[in-house]
Amino acid sequence: MRLNKDLNQKFKLTSLALCVLLTACGGGGSSSEETTSEPTTPTTPTTPEPTTPTAPTQGDIIGPHSTGSTSESVFVYYDLDAKAVVELATEEEAAANTVWDIAFKRTNIYLNQNSDNAITAYAMGNNSDFFDANGDPIAASFIAANADTELDDYLAVKTSDIPTDDTLFIADVTANIIEGFYDYNSTTHVVSAADTKYFITDSDGAFTKFRATSITTAGRGIGQITLQTAYQGSSDVAFAPEQALVIDAALTCSGDVTAVYVDFDSNQEVTEADAWDISLPCAEDKTGASFEIKLADDATALQDFENSYDAIDPASAEFLGFKSSSYSENAFKSFTHNWYQYALNGGHLLWSQFDIYLIKTPTATYKLQITSYYDESVTSGNYSFRADEVTELVGEAANE
Repeated sequence: MRLNKDLNQKFKLTSLALCVLLTACGGGGSSSEETTSEPTTPTTPTTPEPTTPTAPTQGDIIGPHSTGSTSESVFVYYDLDAKAVVELATEEEAAANTVWDIAFKRTNIYLNQNSDNAITAYAMGNNSDFFDANGDPIAASFIAANADTELDDYLAVKTSDIPTDDTLFIADVTANIIEGFYDYNSTTHVVSAADTKYFITDSDGAFTKFRATSITTAGRGIGQITLQTAYQGSSDVAFAPEQALVIDAALTCSGDVTAVYVDFDSNQEVTEADAWDISLPCAEDKTGASFEIKLADDATALQDFENSYDAIDPASAEFLGFKSSSYSENAFKSFTHNWYQYALNGGHLLWSQFDIYLIKTPTATYKLQITSYYDESVTSGNYSFRADEVTELVGEAANE
């Protein structure tokens, strides 16, 4: 009985210990029960809807900007990037300025030649059908064209229309208008007068047509030169018969002077203090005159190498290409067709060709279209034009 009693006691103790142990384990498991989270669905990145590039607003008309009258013409210098006029007092200041890109003065258009802002231009020839097979203007086409009818052609020009050949873009160059009055034989080193090349000057309200017919050299300069001159005064309707003017440059330059001065009104040599029309600078060695002829500051001239003019109509003179002594050979004069046509229906009106010009600066390419040469009062010399940077997209007018 003792044995059974001991066994029962041990069994109870063992059971109690096991129960305590199980209770402890069960409690620990209950307090640290793990929770299972619901699986999440991965977020799929959203692709933004493609946007259509916005067409640039282009084609607004700029101006009119006045370039003065025929007798008192002025430059208008324009910065294409800023779309603003650049105020410059003198041509010397303009030559040193790198801000302006294009300039206007009466019927002439100029490009900046400064090496830090060298501008070039290209004519697109979009209105080549304004001319017939012989290259003559079709008056009806010019007269019918206006800023509205030619707007679409302008807006359509985009980057892909820019020529990849940079040699097609032309710059202005500087030259002398009285150029070519003599011939030089590089084999014999003999200088002779180019007696078939005529020049016409516009000075002091009169026109003079002249040519060199004889040149005698002295040292490295002109010792004597003979000019044949034909004078058309303010009351004349044509050039008078030619008369000879012999200039002894060797004698004059041997004195205390820097040039030989000529007055066409009196057809004789004069001094610098007198009213003069042309001058021949003395050569450095003072043995004669150098091989150049310069105009007075207030004079202009044109080359009549075909001997085409028997008279000059003063009202038409500004359209004939008279230039100052040292002038820019305008790129706009070098294109197949001028930007305007004159007197298509009689009178003295001028019509734009509405060609589109690409103007290349060091940083961008712009398109330009001349829309008018007159203000609301039909006063000439007042430029209106469109100018915008060329973009990859076709432009859109502001009112569309």
